[in-house]
Amino acid sequence: MATPVKRKRLVEKSLPPKIESYIPESRLFAQLQALERRLDTKIVRKRLEVQEALGKPVYKKRILRIFVSNLAANQTGAAGAVGADDMDDGRLGAADAPSWTLRIEGRLLDATGATPKARATPHKFSEFINSMVVELERDPDLYSDNVVQWRRAAADNDVDGFEVKRRGDEDVKVKIMLDIRTATDRFKVNSPLLRELLDIRGPISKAGFIMRLWQYIKFNNLQDSDDPDQIRCDAGLAQALGSSVVSFTTLPQMLHVFLTRPDPLIIEYTVRVHAGDFHMAQYAFDVEVEIEEPSRQSVGPLANVQARHRELSQIESQLAQKMQDIHNARTKRDFLRSFAEDPVAFVHRWIDNQTKDLEVILGDRRHGLEAALGAIMAADSTAQELTAERQQALERETAKWLKESALYDEPWADEAVFHYLSAKTQERMQQLLQQQAQQQQQAQQAQQQQQQQQQQQQHPTPGGG
Repeated sequence: MATPVKRKRLVEKSLPPKIESYIPESRLFAQLQALERRLDTKIVRKRLEVQEALGKPVYKKRILRIFVSNLAANQTGAAGAVGADDMDDGRLGAADAPSWTLRIEGRLLDATGATPKARATPHKFSEFINSMVVELERDPDLYSDNVVQWRRAAADNDVDGFEVKRRGDEDVKVKIMLDIRTATDRFKVNSPLLRELLDIRGPISKAGFIMRLWQYIKFNNLQDSDDPDQIRCDAGLAQALGSSVVSFTTLPQMLHVFLTRPDPLIIEYTVRVHAGDFHMAQYAFDVEVEIEEPSRQSVGPLANVQARHRELSQIESQLAQKMQDIHNARTKRDFLRSFAEDPVAFVHRWIDNQTKDLEVILGDRRHGLEAALGAIMAADSTAQELTAERQQALERETAKWLKESALYDEPWADEAVFHYLSAKTQERMQQLLQQQAQQQQQAQQAQQQQQQQQQQQQHPTPGGG
């Protein structure tokens, strides 16, 4: 895997200040830089908005079509031929008893121009229902199960429809009440005056309700100029809210009393058991629902963000290189032009600059000057072949400067002398220790020689004298 090349960036991306006098078109580059700064600010803000939008689910409105029908089985063809008592007493078997089945089904209509890929994940009817209540208009003395309820539970599996099966051979009127499920909590505004003022025609979210009210306040200029937190209500808004002055901090709590659960969808249908085994309602019912769209991170212009970012990085690298070339060309031009106009002054300035560089490198101004004088002497003797008298004069000037300078009066001089004397003291102590060791060694050697001589005198060799 190749190691990514680190991009070189310039600390300063502006053109030299005097370049405009030579190239008038360079002012366009300054204008372009100002435009780029404004564009970068907007891009950063939009990037944050896009990232926030991608992190939230996106819902799209679709149409849910609801169908109501019923099946009839074992009907005799004449109403009332079989009584409820016969069925309750068990005179007819369960398989032979007349019955009917109410079916409530729903299907999500395909969006306009939808592709087969977009229809790959079908949605079930129960996904869009929070609860359902079915009321049967039958004699409560004969039938006790005239109300059927269903509520969504976390463990339930979604289905395409619901069926309600009952025994009977008579037509039955049915009222179906559906609580449509929405992606965001929606409420009904129970104040007709507020609905008229804010032009609200159906269920609305709490945030949408507050936004409508804020737009009404801004459009009619109801915000207090002295205290922006106060709202001076007009006649209609004051009548709806019950106050002529409202604070922004209390507005959400005040609006809460105007929001209630939306009315359920009511469908009336008559179960028919004669003239055929299958019957369907004359009309289907279309309901607007919200479904979550798949991830949009790879859709539209966002798919090219990374490619565009790499392209911009390459352009910035090229721009940085061009800016470096412009700075180098200007420096070279100023160098040659200064030398051409006054060579002597140029050389003196060059020497001064070199001296300052030596001061920075060596870390001390006096030593830098001394080194500079030595460099000048070496350069003069090599380039101009000065006489010995000239070299001696330069040496005397250097020695005189060192003698008369305040070099040794600076604060670091005491510390330097202390370290110097400490080093000399340590060196002298080492010398004394070495001398003492040598003296001890010589004394030991002399003592050993004296002992050997005494032994020889006490034990003379045989055959002597």
